[in-house]
Amino acid sequence: MSFSKPANQQIMPERRQFDLAHHRRFGFLHAHRFLLRTGLGIANAFAWIFVFQYFFSQTGEIKNALLGTVLMYAFSQVATILLTPLSAGHLRRGVRNSILYGVIVASTAYIYLGATLADSFNGNPAGWGIAIFALLLGAYRALYWVPYQLRASTDGHDRSRLPTVYEILIALMPAFAGITMATVEFAHLRLLFGSAILIAVSLVPIMALKDIFEKFSWHYTETFQQLFRARHRRILGASLTSGLQGMVLFLIWPISVFLIVGSDYKTLGAILSATFLAILLLRYLYRKFSQKMQFEQSILVQVAFSVSGWAMRLFVGTPVGVFLADSYSHASASKTTHSIDALAFEQSADNGSFIDEYTALKEMGLAIGRIGACAIFALLLLWTTLPIAFASMLILAGIASAVSIIMERPVVPRGF
Repeated sequence: MSFSKPANQQIMPERRQFDLAHHRRFGFLHAHRFLLRTGLGIANAFAWIFVFQYFFSQTGEIKNALLGTVLMYAFSQVATILLTPLSAGHLRRGVRNSILYGVIVASTAYIYLGATLADSFNGNPAGWGIAIFALLLGAYRALYWVPYQLRASTDGHDRSRLPTVYEILIALMPAFAGITMATVEFAHLRLLFGSAILIAVSLVPIMALKDIFEKFSWHYTETFQQLFRARHRRILGASLTSGLQGMVLFLIWPISVFLIVGSDYKTLGAILSATFLAILLLRYLYRKFSQKMQFEQSILVQVAFSVSGWAMRLFVGTPVGVFLADSYSHASASKTTHSIDALAFEQSADNGSFIDEYTALKEMGLAIGRIGACAIFALLLLWTTLPIAFASMLILAGIASAVSIIMERPVVPRGF
C-alpha cells in the first residue's frame, strides 16, 4: 500500500519560496525608502528656507521673500500637474524605470539648487536656477509617486511603516543638518550635495526588483477631463483639502518656525528632530489610548484633534511652544494621506478601473490644492499684514483638515 503526501506538505516549499521572495521585495523597498527619506530628510528640512533666504537677501523684505518662495513652490506644483499624466502613460515601459527616472530627477534637483546658490555668492542672479530647481522637484513628484505607489500596492507594502530604528535615524537628520549649518563652512552646499548622493544611492535597491508593466487607461487630455468628472468629486475634494494643508505644513509653517527661532538653523534642526522623535512615541501611545477609549472611528473626535492641532500653532512664539504644538498635532492627526490612498483604492474598485489612474488623479488634486493655497497666501501677503497672513493660513488649514476628514469617511450605500 502506498501513501501520498498530504497536499499541504507538497505546497509548503513553494509557499516558503514565495514568502522568502516577498520578504526580499519588502527589504529592497524598505532600503530604498530609508535611503531616499534620509536624503530628503536632510534636504527638505532646509531647501525651501534656503530659497526664502536668497530672496530675502535680494529684496530685504520678508513679504517679498515669501512671495518669491511661494511663486517657485507653486511653479513646482504646476510641473507636477502637467507631467503626472505623461508619467502614468510611461508605466507601460516599466514601473521600475519610472521610479528610477524620478529618483534621478530628485537628486539632480538638489545638485542644481546647490550649484545655483554657490554661483549666487559670486554675484550671479539665482532666480532662474531656483525656477529650474522647482521644475525638477515637481517633475520628481510626477515621475516617482504614481509608479512607486503602484509598485508598493502590488507587493502589499505599507509605505508608512519602516522599522523603528530607520525612523529614528531619519528623525535625527534635521538636527544633523542644523549642527552642520552652524559649524561647517559652505554647509548648505555640502548638505544639498550630500542629500543628492543619498537620494541617488537609493536607486540601488530598486534596481534589484523585478520590473512590472501597466497600461494607463487614459490619454493625456482625458486624464484632465476625468479629474473634474462628477464621479471623481470625492477624491478630488479630499485631495484638494489635503494639498492645502500640505502646503501650509511643509512650506509656510517651517518658514514661520525659522523666523520664530531667530533664523537659527541649529535650533530649528533640534526642534524638528525632537518633534519627530516625540511623534514616534506619542503616535504609539495615542493609538493605544484611542483603541482603548474606542473613539478611533469617531469623526467628531478626529476633527477635534486635527483642528485643535492647527489652533495650537496660532499661539506659538517660542521654540518650546513649537515643539509642543507640533508633537501634539502630528501625534493625534488623522492620517490624511493614507485615507486618500484608501479612497483611491475604494473608488478604483467601485469603477472597475486600476489604482494607477486614481493615484494619478490624487496626485494632481494634491498639487492643485497646494497651488490654491499659494494663491491665497500671496493675496494675503499683498493685502494684509504678515501676522494676519500667517494666522489666516493656519486657520484655513484647520478648516481644510476638518473638511478632508469628513470627506474621507466611509460611505455606506443607501438601503443598508
